[in-house]
Amino acid sequence: MMLSKASEYALRSLIYLAAQPSGRPVLSRDISDYIGGSAPCVTKVLRCLAKRGILYSVKGKGGGYMLRPGAESLNIIDVIEITEGRPLEIRCILGHDCVRNTTLCPLHPQWEAIKSREMGFLRGQTVGAISRAMFWVDAVTAAVQC
Repeated sequence: MMLSKASEYALRSLIYLAAQPSGRPVLSRDISDYIGGSAPCVTKVLRCLAKRGILYSVKGKGGGYMLRPGAESLNIIDVIEITEGRPLEIRCILGHDCVRNTTLCPLHPQWEAIKSREMGFLRGQTVGAISRAMFWVDAVTAAVQC
């Protein structure tokens, strides 16, 4: 499964925002700097997430983006589907349309099992849990280096 740049930026931005102090907006420039994305593309993704009710967008001096309540509980599939505007589809690796065709590809049974495990894994990974794991490791590493 390949993520689009928009989905990648959305996921990485949400993980970063989940680690920020509550009630403190973060500039899109700071988010793009942290995640290593181009500022215009990241800003476009952040606007999309705000429009879809995942982020607050605070205008003016001291403005930026903040997570809305409940956003930390979004899983990876949720983020991809919100960003892409459609359900996530993991296609046949041979390019067959196994859903519409009456003849399944030779890899179909094994591929379905792999897809099911992958989807289960992605559904079990929330923005908040990933953020806590990433930024806890960063905090421990920084403390050890002192």
